Amino acid sequence: MTGCMLGKTVLPQYNALLPKRVFLFILLIVSFSGMAACQPIQSLLMENRESMLSFTIEKNSQIIQGSCPKGSTVQQALEQAAITYSVQDIITPSLAETVSENMVIKIITVTYEETKSQKIIPFASQTIRNETLPEGETYMIQSGQNGIEEITTRSAFHDGVQVSQSISNRSIIKESIPEILMIGVQAEHAPIQIPGKIIYISNGSAWLMQGTTRDRTPLVTTGDLDGRVLDLSSNGEWLLFSRITKDDEINSLWMLHITDWEAKPISLRVSNVIHFAAWLPGDTLRFLFSTVTPQESAPGWKADNNLELQVVSESGMIMSKETLVESNEEGLYHWWGTDFLLSADGRTLAYANSDSIGLIDRLTGEKNRLITILPYEKTRSDWAWIPGLSWSTNEKSLLFAFHGDISGVIQSYNPTEFHLGLYDLEKSQSKKIQNETGLFSYPVSSPAFEDSSSYVAFLQAITPSESENSRYRIMIMNADGLDPKTVFPLEGSGYITPQKVCWAPVHLKNDAWISFIYQGNLWLVNPFTGIYNQITIDQSITDFIWE
Repeated sequence: MTGCMLGKTVLPQYNALLPKRVFLFILLIVSFSGMAACQPIQSLLMENRESMLSFTIEKNSQIIQGSCPKGSTVQQALEQAAITYSVQDIITPSLAETVSENMVIKIITVTYEETKSQKIIPFASQTIRNETLPEGETYMIQSGQNGIEEITTRSAFHDGVQVSQSISNRSIIKESIPEILMIGVQAEHAPIQIPGKIIYISNGSAWLMQGTTRDRTPLVTTGDLDGRVLDLSSNGEWLLFSRITKDDEINSLWMLHITDWEAKPISLRVSNVIHFAAWLPGDTLRFLFSTVTPQESAPGWKADNNLELQVVSESGMIMSKETLVESNEEGLYHWWGTDFLLSADGRTLAYANSDSIGLIDRLTGEKNRLITILPYEKTRSDWAWIPGLSWSTNEKSLLFAFHGDISGVIQSYNPTEFHLGLYDLEKSQSKKIQNETGLFSYPVSSPAFEDSSSYVAFLQAITPSESENSRYRIMIMNADGLDPKTVFPLEGSGYITPQKVCWAPVHLKNDAWISFIYQGNLWLVNPFTGIYNQITIDQSITDFIWE
C-alpha cells in the first residue's frame, strides 16, 4: 500500500518538471545551432571585405574615397562612385586599366572656349607699265581697299586653367582690293602696222593692240587673269578668259564685250578650267570647255577629260547646257588632262592626251582614236607630257609631236627621240616629217598665202637630249615637212622658252608675221624676210592671241 501511495505522489511531480527540462534542452540545442550558423555569415562578411579594393578620386580639388570589387576597371569604379566626366577629360590611369588597392584616380576636367576677332588685310599694290604714256607719268586706275578677316581662336582649359590656344578657323569677311598704278615708260621701238587684234596678258591684266603696235587699250585691269583661257569670238567682239579665284576653286570663266568700252566682265558661272575653253564660230554666244576637279596633291587637280557646251545671252544668262563627252579616265596619265583643238567650222575637235590623238564629232559626241602615242614616262610625277597638235592649213591633216617610233608601240628610252609627224585624214596614214624636235615642238600651221602655199612653224630644242629643260629656236617648213629653216634667232643666241607661237591673220607673205614671247616681251618676225621687231618693253607678258 505504501509503495502504491508513494508512486502516486512522485509521478505528478515528475510530470510537472518534464516540460521545463524539455524547453531548456531545446533552448540549448538552438543556442548551439545559432552559434554554429554565425560562423559562415561572419566568414562571408570577412571574405566580402577582403574582395573589395579601396581607391581615391581626385577631381576639381576634391578628394573622394570609394571601394569596388576586385577586377573592376577604372571606368567601373567611377560608375560605382557615381562620378561624372566627359569624353575630353583627362583620366589617369586610363578607363580600361584595372583598379589596384589604394589607387589614386585623377580626373582633369577639360573645357574649350572660342573667341572671335577681326584682322585687317592690307591691300596689295600692283604696277602696270604702259608704253602709251609718257615716261614717269603715273595714273591710279584702281584705288586699294583693305579687307577684313575674321579669326576664330580656340582655348583649352584644364581644371579652369588655360593650357593652350590655337586658331581654329579663318574666314574672309571682306576681300582686299589691290591698288593698281599705271606708269608710263619710254617707248624704245617705232610702231608698226599690224593686222587683226593682238590681245595679251601683262601683269595679270588683258590689253588690246590694234592698228599699230603703239595703239593699246586696257580691257581687264583686275590683275587676276591666269592665261589658262584666252579666246576671241569669230566676230572679234567677245573675249573669253579665265581669272584666278579663291576658296576651293582654281579659276573661273568670264567674257567681255571688247567693242563696248563701258562693258564690264561677265561671269559665265563655270569654274576649274585648265586645258581648254573656246568660242564656237557664229553669232550665237556658244562656247566649249573641259573641267578638272581640284585636289590638294600635285598638280592641284584631277582632270575630268569631259567636253561641255554652254550657250549664254549677252548678259551672261545660261540659255542651255549640254555634255558632249562624259568625264572619263582614258589615257595612261588621265589625271593630267586632255588638250582639244577646234576646227575652223566648229564641227570637229581634234584631241590629244598622253597616249593618243583622235577626233570628236561635236554634233554626235562620237570619239574616234586615230594615232597611238608612246607615253613619255620619265617626266616628273606632278605633270604629264601631252603631244603638241595642230590642224593643217586645209584641215585635211593633223600635225603632231610623237615619242619613239611613229607607230606608238615600240618602246624607246632615247631622250632625243621626239619628232614631228603628219597624219593624213583622207588616207588614214602617218609619217614622220621632222627629226629630234624635242618634247615641246608645238607645230602651228600658217594661213594660206596668195600663191596657195602654206607653212608650219614649230620649235626645235637646242639640246635634244635634254629637251625637257632646253630652250628652243623657232623654225618653219613647208606644209609637207620639207625645207626647214631657222626663223629666230638668226645670230645663234636669244633662244626662247617653250610656247605656242602665232601667225598673223594675213594672206600676203610680205605682211606675214610670227609672234612670240621673248624675255617677257612680244616680238614679231617675218619668216620670209627675216625682219623682226620687239613691240613691247614691259617684260611682264605671259600669254597672247592674234586673231
